[in-house]
Amino acid sequence: MATIDPARHSKTNILNVGYSSTNYYLIGENAARLLIDVGWPGTLPKLLNIFKRKRVLLQDIKYLLITHYHPDHAGLAQEVKLEGTQLIVLENQISFIPELRRYMKPINPFLDISLNDNLNLSFKDSREFLLRLGIEGEIIPTPGHSDDSISLILDEGIAFTGDLPGLNWAREDSMQKVELSWQRIRALNAKMIYPGHGPIRSLE
Repeated sequence: MATIDPARHSKTNILNVGYSSTNYYLIGENAARLLIDVGWPGTLPKLLNIFKRKRVLLQDIKYLLITHYHPDHAGLAQEVKLEGTQLIVLENQISFIPELRRYMKPINPFLDISLNDNLNLSFKDSREFLLRLGIEGEIIPTPGHSDDSISLILDEGIAFTGDLPGLNWAREDSMQKVELSWQRIRALNAKMIYPGHGPIRSLE
């Protein structure tokens, strides 16, 4: 996979607001913005500093989508929710949210994610929901890294894949799941991969 310049290949407004080796993506315009993943618990000041440099207000982020419930992708979720952003939870993710705490160490100032105020969304309804935000695409299940993993695929050919590994990096016990997930992504004509870690790449 070759590294590409996202600014030259996307009609969608996409900002990488990541830090500490993890990518977090902000997509959409103005108050309809969607944030994909957030950082470790206790790192809200880092996120806000990135937002300030990129002239983004946390109040403009209406929704948060988590690709999978691991600390470096969901640790700040409740803190961001308390600032007014609503968490989108897909049908395969609900049971994984309480499990997030078991990954945390005592030094992590983690706030448990409340379950009664989220937007529970089915995969089949994801396209209609995204269209209301001005985003053309859909959310699909992509297990392989974890069973709660999801990906957002834009119609223009961009896939936000979280930590879904490439086939060369997949564990033997998850190889079949990974392969099926990549087949789903390719079936939606994805051309560019926006991963949870590392540079944006073309999908060949």
